[in-house]
Amino acid sequence: MARPPTIAQILSSKNASENPVTATNNGLKKPKFLSKAERINLVRSLHNRDSPHLVVENSAKREREEDDTSDVINEADDQKSTMFSKADRIQKKRSQFQFEWQEADDTMSDYRPIVETKAAALLSMNGRADSLADSYMGRHWSKKKLHEMNERDWRIFSEDFAIQTKGGDIAKPMRNWEELNLIPKDILDIITKDLRYKQPTSIQRVTIPNVCTRRNRDFLGVASTGSGKTLAFIVPILIKITKSQPRPISLKNVEGPKALILAPTRELAQQIQKEAQKLTSLLNMKNTSFSCTVISIVGGHALGEIAHQLSQGCDIIVATPGRLIDCFENHLFSTDEIETLVVDEADKMIDMGFEEQFTTILSRLNTSREFKARQTLMFTATMSPTIEKIANGYLSKPAYATIGGGEESIPQIQQIVQYVSSEDQRFEKIKRLLNSNEAPIIIFITYKKTADWLAQKFFEETSFKVTILHGSKSQEQREHSLQQLRNGKCQIMVATNVAARGLDIPNVSLVVNFQISKSLDDYVHRIGRTGRAGKKGTAVTFLGDDENIDIVRELYKYVEVNNPVKTNSFDKSLKTRYNLGNNNLDEIIY
Repeated sequence: MARPPTIAQILSSKNASENPVTATNNGLKKPKFLSKAERINLVRSLHNRDSPHLVVENSAKREREEDDTSDVINEADDQKSTMFSKADRIQKKRSQFQFEWQEADDTMSDYRPIVETKAAALLSMNGRADSLADSYMGRHWSKKKLHEMNERDWRIFSEDFAIQTKGGDIAKPMRNWEELNLIPKDILDIITKDLRYKQPTSIQRVTIPNVCTRRNRDFLGVASTGSGKTLAFIVPILIKITKSQPRPISLKNVEGPKALILAPTRELAQQIQKEAQKLTSLLNMKNTSFSCTVISIVGGHALGEIAHQLSQGCDIIVATPGRLIDCFENHLFSTDEIETLVVDEADKMIDMGFEEQFTTILSRLNTSREFKARQTLMFTATMSPTIEKIANGYLSKPAYATIGGGEESIPQIQQIVQYVSSEDQRFEKIKRLLNSNEAPIIIFITYKKTADWLAQKFFEETSFKVTILHGSKSQEQREHSLQQLRNGKCQIMVATNVAARGLDIPNVSLVVNFQISKSLDDYVHRIGRTGRAGKKGTAVTFLGDDENIDIVRELYKYVEVNNPVKTNSFDKSLKTRYNLGNNNLDEIIY
């Protein structure tokens, strides 16, 4: 420990502090302790006086000068502090760990932030709201070209159109009809100009690229009725046919059709045939070297009549399972050249009891030609365990696509359930509904005799024209009824459940359940005739005193849960009459 200063030393230091400018023996000024700010100013003044135009050539020289300056500044500091700072620098140097890594290992090298925060980009927008948002969040996929789309853009695109896919090696969906150059110009002109389909639907966006670019790969699409599935599989079929060599009628008779489409009902099969004929007839007119014929094989037509149609040459067959098996057994045509097999409404085919016939057809087709050479497309509204089992058994590594979650896939139907006891009162209600809804209108009944009674009432008391459709009508009568409703010659159709499944009658604004169906599935298919293809519709159901309590309860739950337009209503008197919505549990006393 240092000795304490003497009185003489204290007095000498006091005199020095009082007169700091006093010269020493060698003529130098005594040292003066400067503050930090004073030291910095002193160094700057010396630096500017000695080298006003000094240019620092490199970072190493600048560091040496900074160290020298630091030494000048700290020259008057306590030696102990200098020693501590050197020790700290030595310790810091020892604590540094030298990493050995390559630039390729840097996970942030290709990082692209979702949000753009460059001030220059934001300021260059001159305050425009849309451009400012684009610069900050990035441009929307609709404003980008195809090659500019990144994975995030495709995810947003799929969410916008409620498209979900799985199966590996899935082709990107179509953003529009033209961009991918998959559709030949003559077919493209028919779709966009003649048929006026401006934009593809969700199921069309995902089906066409995966069927056309993944040749012979099977495909399974899950989409609701009215979502545009027919065009989704007709277009790839026509693309294949246009790329193949033209065939004379004699060769068509020997080889058989190029495509086979299965549908569960006669009405749906004929509807598909009609839609396909729209495209093929226009295509035949535009391309004189192209010739494509579509025929339907359904019940109600004799085998001789079907054989005569086939003898004229056929490229596409639309058939129901039962009648198709009859043709197989009578060897009316060959299946060896079928390139595309389409199964439409597969779930309804199973529900209607055609599972055995369905699997029989698939087994026969798979043995008639090399399995890999045929492409099978299956479409269904619901993915049941039976459909999944069939898909696993008969489809080869299919691509799966599900359309759901958007307004386009959910029917926009307002459901109204009312208590009306007598049939006369129900008819009066219908007359009032007709004044506020546009044709065509479908009225569903359970018993055929009710259809005749309703038709007579409309004839006597209104000016509306009515057509009837039920199972007792012949095939010609049923086709005539549907044609009159589609053409606007009749405003109202009175039908049983035969018209509830698979039929596509455009622009049906109102469905009336004059009598409740015997199952909830039939009810769902009935009201599904309206609110199709993104349009809104109304379904009114009449209930009386003696309805099946189980059906009424299921109906109540369905109406409560499925309310996309938020305007469903269920008559309060029915809730009281059938004790609906009462969740109170009776107390149990032991």
